[in-house]
Amino acid sequence: MRIRIHRDFVLSRLGLTIVGGGLALVLFAGGLFAYLWFAYSRMIDQRLSGRMFQTSAQIYSAPDRVFDGEVLTPTQLVSQLQHDGYNETKIDGAPGWYSINGNVVEIHPLRDSYFEGKNALHVNFAGGGVSSITLLDNGNVVESAEVEPELLTNLFDTSREKRRSVRFDDLPKVLVNAVLSAEDKRFFEHPGFDFVRVFGAAWADLRHKGIAQGASTLTMQLSRSFFFSTERTWHRKVAETVVALELEHRFNKQQIFELYANEIYLGNRGSFAIHGFAEGSLAYFNEDIRDIALPFLHGISLSVWSA
Repeated sequence: MRIRIHRDFVLSRLGLTIVGGGLALVLFAGGLFAYLWFAYSRMIDQRLSGRMFQTSAQIYSAPDRVFDGEVLTPTQLVSQLQHDGYNETKIDGAPGWYSINGNVVEIHPLRDSYFEGKNALHVNFAGGGVSSITLLDNGNVVESAEVEPELLTNLFDTSREKRRSVRFDDLPKVLVNAVLSAEDKRFFEHPGFDFVRVFGAAWADLRHKGIAQGASTLTMQLSRSFFFSTERTWHRKVAETVVALELEHRFNKQQIFELYANEIYLGNRGSFAIHGFAEGSLAYFNEDIRDIALPFLHGISLSVWSA
């Protein structure tokens, strides 16, 4: 009887020790995660505050002009504005927006435009051409006015980078699908960390007895590119995962993909590093990103786009 009582007591203490140890481990992991979350939150605020990509120089083509009496239709003017990045609605980060109402087109540059928010225009059309041009800033009627020129490239002199920002809505669907197919098929489903992909990569590594497949999601790749080095360590991987989860908490999927599309490194041209799909499209295809179609991507290794 005494032996049984002693054995039950030992098992009870052992169980309590295991439960206590497990609870302590959970509390430690939770505390560590909370610490990392707030620490990296400050880092994200500092990195993403203000404009996302600060440039030292922007290279434009010569400004376009509209003339009183010019043979031009509202549709043609709107098409030109869309090519230069304008949208029907006011979108933060776009060079400007426009409105079209019958034979009237209004042009509203924003702070990221060539005109830095100035030079808003009211353009009337009649008889197959421009009938009048009014400056919305002061109401003056003028014979001609400049409209948004094409942004050729951004130059980052200190880091020797070239980049052209692009919005998610301007990315061709075929390009978005190609990137997701190659990099992160479940991007729109996971919360930044893909357990299915992790288990799949682990199984592939076991079968090949080595690192055969990566498990980084597109959001984790973005966090690595923005905040960390490419050094392969557990510390960096944990930090990368925490930041990815926080980015998913702060932004929607379209915004995250847009950040990725503007940040990704795509090789070098001369002494400049090419960053972003828009700049890469010009560098490799000599095409505006909005004009990229499947024939341009056919036969091109996706590794170029996911360098």
